[in-house]
Amino acid sequence: MATSGSYDFNLDRDAIITQAYRYIGAVDIRSTPSTVELTDGGITLNSMLKGWQTENIYLWLNRKVTLFLEYEEETYTLGPTGDNFTATSDVVMTAIKTAGETGDSSIIVDSITGLTSGDYIGVELDDSTTQWTTIDGAPSSYTVTLTDVLTDDVAVDNYVSTYTTKAQRPLEIIEARSINSNDNEIPLIPISRDEYMNLSNKDSTGVVTQFWYDPQLTNGVLHVWPTNADPKSRIKATVKTQIMDFDSGSDDGEFPPEWTDTIVLNLAVRIALKTGVPIDKELRNLATSTKFMASTYDNEKESTFFQPDMGR
Repeated sequence: MATSGSYDFNLDRDAIITQAYRYIGAVDIRSTPSTVELTDGGITLNSMLKGWQTENIYLWLNRKVTLFLEYEEETYTLGPTGDNFTATSDVVMTAIKTAGETGDSSIIVDSITGLTSGDYIGVELDDSTTQWTTIDGAPSSYTVTLTDVLTDDVAVDNYVSTYTTKAQRPLEIIEARSINSNDNEIPLIPISRDEYMNLSNKDSTGVVTQFWYDPQLTNGVLHVWPTNADPKSRIKATVKTQIMDFDSGSDDGEFPPEWTDTIVLNLAVRIALKTGVPIDKELRNLATSTKFMASTYDNEKESTFFQPDMGR
């Protein structure tokens, strides 16, 4: 039996739009939508997928991220122009090998493996704060050249963290843990805006145990309590990220193949509504049923347990 051996079926933006137009009979199978139809179809497609993010689907977009905590900082901005927040897989950590002094333009570290020119780099200073700058040129022989000179002395074994790219704004923080200097993890408790606002002393310092996340727009805002007292601490979390835009006709979809049908069919229904084409009942039912099946499949499979509150 001959099989393809491939599992990478996908449709780019224009192919999705073309299939949608063909479902409603607006484009013949031997032709393609016009430039205007493709452009408008792209707007409708992006709008539909962004709207679906509110339904708590797209399980494959749950990502592991790391936020580097600052000394006694209450709030952090999470996003492309925010604080030091990145995909966990992007993080490289090492330590100071030879002590440095204020004004030094380079540091000597235990390992330069994974360190690249242009990476963001955080250096633990002796005053318990972290200085963030970037790597200036390719590291060599344990030496890392910094874009900005050190603003304080650095002792042997002070931590050094690097990463390449800031993570995008999370839609939601699903779970989070505080990681201390010994790499021990403490689960964080999510709280509401009111609960955070009712905290009497928001600048208390210690081990972070609670957080409130406000998604905002370009950058989300994370509020933590108490503020961090350990310069080596960081937060690891699982977040729900945004689905990528379709910016050009050749962009592939950021979704698994089992979602292809429901995206095409539901886009077809929306295009029909916009163009005045009568919507076939079978098409509408098929769009609804495939969306239900895909979104039901795209959920955690663990059991949920309920028990009475014995304290009442």
